[in-house]
Amino acid sequence: MSENVKLQQLVAENIELTRYKRDLETLLETTDDFIYIKDEQHKFVYTSTAFAHLARHQSWKELVGKDDFDIFPLEHAERYYAFERQVIEQGESLRFHEEPYFNLEGELCWVSSTKNPVFDEQGDVIGLVGISKDITDLKRQQSQIEYVADHDDLTNFLNRRAFFQYGQKMLAAADRDGSGIAVLYIDLDCFKKVNDRYGHAEGDNVIVAFGAIIKEVTREADLTARLGGDEFVILIKQQNDVVDAASVLTQRILSEVNRLSQPLLGCGCSIGIAEYHPKERLDTLVNRADKAMYQAKQQQGSSYSLGSEALA
Repeated sequence: MSENVKLQQLVAENIELTRYKRDLETLLETTDDFIYIKDEQHKFVYTSTAFAHLARHQSWKELVGKDDFDIFPLEHAERYYAFERQVIEQGESLRFHEEPYFNLEGELCWVSSTKNPVFDEQGDVIGLVGISKDITDLKRQQSQIEYVADHDDLTNFLNRRAFFQYGQKMLAAADRDGSGIAVLYIDLDCFKKVNDRYGHAEGDNVIVAFGAIIKEVTREADLTARLGGDEFVILIKQQNDVVDAASVLTQRILSEVNRLSQPLLGCGCSIGIAEYHPKERLDTLVNRADKAMYQAKQQQGSSYSLGSEALA
């Protein structure tokens, strides 16, 4: 091959490489996705403009030679690095991996990332190329769907299904650490008369008002649910004297119900308390509290009863 032909080939290859480089930079300049190319040391070689702006830089060129620890919070950088090691050190692709980040307003957001290894001619990994697509809106929609599926629409308390799902985990945790557990089973008195006399809309208002009382007197760690209609349960966990704590909480509920009788349209409530026995099923515990509640209801007037029946 003559020197002239070799020179022509080199010129053609250079033109082709220049075109490839131009096309790549055009893509990185115009895409809204976070695209980045890193070397085997996890250092940035190229990024999209969108990624550079996220990192609070004007141009990708300002990121060359930097890594995630230079531009992201430590906890996020450590997470990125840990998962990218398998890409660079083992040559394995990472697909549709969800990762957190903070946007320019400081809000926690999420991306779905795909990261593939880059190989040289000998088959050795010399870096990676990653594409991260923002999925924050999708995550929020999923969270909203999950929240609606787990919560009562009037009170925002857990619904029956979610209560038994999370409550059983709470009992398992108590078995491990030896904490005490008690459940309060609450039923509004004369609620059917309210619905019959004032209508279901006013009945809903009573449920909302009673829910506000429960929110006011319970702790964040307490598990509260509306089982349906005018029936509520509260699961409380405490290291010592859980029955005393349940009794104090019950007295606070009854006191607030008496004080706020007008929003409740005169409805009182009856409360049954049952203490958890190790390895007991949640439905058994709730049934014992339910029986205690009916004992309280027979006293005719806002009151409570502590269940004492033994396990079957």
